[in-house]
Amino acid sequence: MKNKLTIVTSQQPAKQRWQFDHHRLDAYHVAMEALIKGMAIIDGLPRGCAKLKDQAARALQGAFTQTTAASARTGADRLARYRSARAEAGEAAGLLEAFERLRLADAAEVDEVLELLWRLSAMLCRLAKLKR
Repeated sequence: MKNKLTIVTSQQPAKQRWQFDHHRLDAYHVAMEALIKGMAIIDGLPRGCAKLKDQAARALQGAFTQTTAASARTGADRLARYRSARAEAGEAAGLLEAFERLRLADAAEVDEVLELLWRLSAMLCRLAKLKR
């Protein structure tokens, strides 16, 4: 019997077996969605822009992981991680915009991820108590 690899997408969430602090945050779910959709764009980019692809992937991953890590922290450490996550979301947005302007990525797909990153940034501003 062969094992089948199941890819979990936004339309097919995994069965949740545990409840961590980050599961209660809407920002976590938005960051996860941005990561999934953003990585799909990055995976579809042509060869020849490996450094930008790598940087975009790390920025998306950073926004997600810093949001997740912050939820388990307290005090100034929590706020610093939310601020870091916000910076990573902004970096990812800038890189995705560049891919679109360079005609390497579909504008509609990029816009979908940019909307998620904008929402995430707004949520993280509130969580980090930043004034816009």
